[in-house]
Amino acid sequence: MRIAALVAAVAIAGCQGSSLEQTPLPPDQPQTAQGQGVPISRTSPDDAPNDNDLGAPVSEGQPPSAAGGRPLETRAARAPQGDTEVKYVCRHPALAGHRECDAVAVLNANASRVATSGGCNKSAPYCAADLQAAYGVSQAAKSGGKGATVAIVDAYGYPNAASDLAVYRKSMGLPNCTVSQRCLRIVNQYARTAPLPKPNADPSDDWRAEEALDLDVISAICPNCRIVLVEANSDKDADLGAAVNAAVALGAAAVSNGYSGGEERAREAAYQHAGRVLTASAGNDGAGAKAPCSYAGVVCVGGTSLLAGSNGRGWSERAWSGTGSGCSAYVAKPSWQHTKLCVTRSDVDVAAVADPATGVAVYESAGGGWQQFGGTSVGAAIVAALFTLGPSAARANAPQWIWRHGPTAYRQVDGSKSYDAATGWGTPNGVRGF
Repeated sequence: MRIAALVAAVAIAGCQGSSLEQTPLPPDQPQTAQGQGVPISRTSPDDAPNDNDLGAPVSEGQPPSAAGGRPLETRAARAPQGDTEVKYVCRHPALAGHRECDAVAVLNANASRVATSGGCNKSAPYCAADLQAAYGVSQAAKSGGKGATVAIVDAYGYPNAASDLAVYRKSMGLPNCTVSQRCLRIVNQYARTAPLPKPNADPSDDWRAEEALDLDVISAICPNCRIVLVEANSDKDADLGAAVNAAVALGAAAVSNGYSGGEERAREAAYQHAGRVLTASAGNDGAGAKAPCSYAGVVCVGGTSLLAGSNGRGWSERAWSGTGSGCSAYVAKPSWQHTKLCVTRSDVDVAAVADPATGVAVYESAGGGWQQFGGTSVGAAIVAALFTLGPSAARANAPQWIWRHGPTAYRQVDGSKSYDAATGWGTPNGVRGF
């Protein structure tokens, strides 16, 4: 069954610091290895990790937990009745040589209220104004991004992309962005407007929800940006790589890749484009480096739980227990990464909301209309859009830029100035880090 919509936000699990000191969490929350986001046994939350846990791989088929430690459902199983029920949108885990989209859907929720006036007001599923406020870009979003292009790379077709996006933007009070206005462009992996791929015939691997999420989140953060949706023929790595090259050829300043898979090599030419920002999602398995997130030329985005708060910011974040993180098995440590956590590439650079229980509002008609989504692909889209609002100098080598400005430009999730493997250098603080 596709999503109906909203569920109340529940308790969250977090990671703190880059040390291995443990910070107690409530007993119903899973602990994570500090600085790594590596799940400890969910049945023994008081067990402490050791140095051998750092960057340790986990089973690709093991689902992460939603807020409160509830497991994400695979297609074969759901979370226990009465808990927040969530599911992977795409086939999980990805087959060798393929990628899976990282959108996670909340089931049995009531997201239809977002279509009404005042339906979103700092409560999940979050709307455009919520995301702008949470990340300090409410003013920048009004005037920034004009003339800039953000590209989205996904697999398979989405025939209702333009009409669904129109519903979202109208409901959120955002300016129109249509094909006729040359604001929205939908192309295949060869950068052509026809023929476009068809939706995947396999209902257990439906990328339309991911495409809707990407379009809506990009629109929320950068309403004035032009958007290019590049639809690959399939979720094969080669097809998605061709789509990335097409996005760059069409002039995108930033390219969002909300998908991941197992590492198989140290680099791919498609994910090395100097002067262009490529973001990717860290995955939702709780541990282990993922590609293309781990490539040195890609900004790897981890995940947080986002809640309204009474502090000066008005929001609070902690690491989401499902966020991918770890040390690459293939990619050498870049010269600009100054952390001792990994002898190779440390996967996560920055983070943004990903917890499905504190997820975002998305409109996708084939899935029933208004829905609530999480997953690290949300953050990949947020960060890609933010790079179009910031100075162009940040795009020359975006991952290196983040590491150079890490201690001062982002909101450290644990309140320190140190790097955390689950959330990188922290979460966006306006456009200072972009």
